[in-house]
Amino acid sequence: MSLLDKGNADILLYPEEVTISRDGNPQTRAAKEPVKLRVWLAPVGQSGTSARRAEQDNEGFETEKVMRMRIPRANQDIEIGAQSKIVWRGQTWSVFGDVTDYIGSPRTAHRDYTLRRA
Repeated sequence: MSLLDKGNADILLYPEEVTISRDGNPQTRAAKEPVKLRVWLAPVGQSGTSARRAEQDNEGFETEKVMRMRIPRANQDIEIGAQSKIVWRGQTWSVFGDVTDYIGSPRTAHRDYTLRRA
C-alpha cells in the first residue's frame, strides 16, 4: 500500500450534491448524509491575510485555521466541491478553493483539498 493511501484521521464528509430549487434551477449543497472516510490531514501555514487578521482589534472573534486533506485514491470518485462539509473532532470545516491534482506519474498521482474553519 502506498503512503498516498494511508490516513491519519477519521472524518465525516458531506459531499457536494446538485439539487433543483423551487424555481427549477440547479444548485449545489452539502449532502444530508455523511460518508465516513479515513483521510490524511496536515496543518497549512497561515497566509499573510490571516497574519494581518490576528493583529486586528477583534482578535478572538474572528479566527481562521487551514488544513490540507488528501483522500485515498480508491475514493477519488466522491464529489468534493466548494459546498462540501467535513466534520473532524466535532468541528465543521469547509472546502476552500479548487482541488489540486498531482499528476506527475500514475504511482504518485493524488488529489489534495484545502480546508478552512473560520
